Amino acid sequence: MDTVYDVLIIGGGPAGLYASFYAGLRDMSVALFEAQSELGGKLNFYPEKMVWDVGALPPTKGYKVKEYLQKQATLFEPAIYTNTTIKEWQKEDNRFVLTDQNGCLYYGKTVLVAIGGGVISPQKLTCPIADGLAAAIHYEFPNQQAIDGKTLVISGGGDAAVDYAIEAQSYGAKVTLCYRGETLKAHEAQVKKLRELDIEVLTNQTILSVAAGDGSSTMALQLQANEAKTAVTVPCDHLLIQHGYDRDTSLLDQEVIALARHSEFYLHCASPTKTSAAGMFAAGDIHYFDGKVNLLVGAFQDATLAVNQIKQFIDPQSVAYGMVSSHNEKFHEKNQALMAHDQEKSE
Repeated sequence: MDTVYDVLIIGGGPAGLYASFYAGLRDMSVALFEAQSELGGKLNFYPEKMVWDVGALPPTKGYKVKEYLQKQATLFEPAIYTNTTIKEWQKEDNRFVLTDQNGCLYYGKTVLVAIGGGVISPQKLTCPIADGLAAAIHYEFPNQQAIDGKTLVISGGGDAAVDYAIEAQSYGAKVTLCYRGETLKAHEAQVKKLRELDIEVLTNQTILSVAAGDGSSTMALQLQANEAKTAVTVPCDHLLIQHGYDRDTSLLDQEVIALARHSEFYLHCASPTKTSAAGMFAAGDIHYFDGKVNLLVGAFQDATLAVNQIKQFIDPQSVAYGMVSSHNEKFHEKNQALMAHDQEKSE
């Protein structure tokens, strides 16, 4: 017999992960689907950057925030599917049916869409690349220990590229920024800071190829100015590509259950987290309503509100929100174990 979950969560970023935890807290069964190989959503794109906007959590690197969220999300043993792209949704016999890229079907009483900016993947370098250099070519900010004292070339001219150049230099890297355009597109204050730090900037430059280094460096980049006929060689140890992201929006474009949209992409919710289709909800950056807060803390609020609305959609007689964690019986045994552990450490 097919399992029918209380809620099918599409998206394994911060909003989806927190919704998984809170739905379990409210005694609902959960299946969560993430298109990428790892949970965490946008946190995977800045694992080494500090996250400051999580209440009561001190400045914490992105990868640690992701670890905490994953551990919390799995507390009530949801079914979690990674490398699983939901391609279609429909409704049959008063239940929702999701279909993944392999044709597998999943059934639920409700659906929570938490896909952030959509299924995104970094635009890859398309020029010829010599074998054996993959570990030194990055699409997310590299480990700070790996670049300390090394040469790093960052390709890109937007906010992320400039921010990363400034941050990488603070970690001890010798940084060069190269950009195919004539003028950097990043915020002018950051561009000014980049100049003040004397970070080398090469504009009107395109990477033609990436060859192995000569022993003094890991690789040699062949760069060519837009109107030049000859290329120049730039040696480096690491290469960070920041050329933007490709976004797959096909899930939202289907007509079987068409959802109201805002600015041609975001789900428009007349009231927070309620989409235009009964039984389908949204949380995080994917949805829009008046007063929406596009911060990490806003994703947690969205997830909580959505789960409470889902609970009452399934059971109209249920209470409006879950009991606070400090008094919730579900945490009694876990609290006892934590206190015993703290006692052992203090002795």
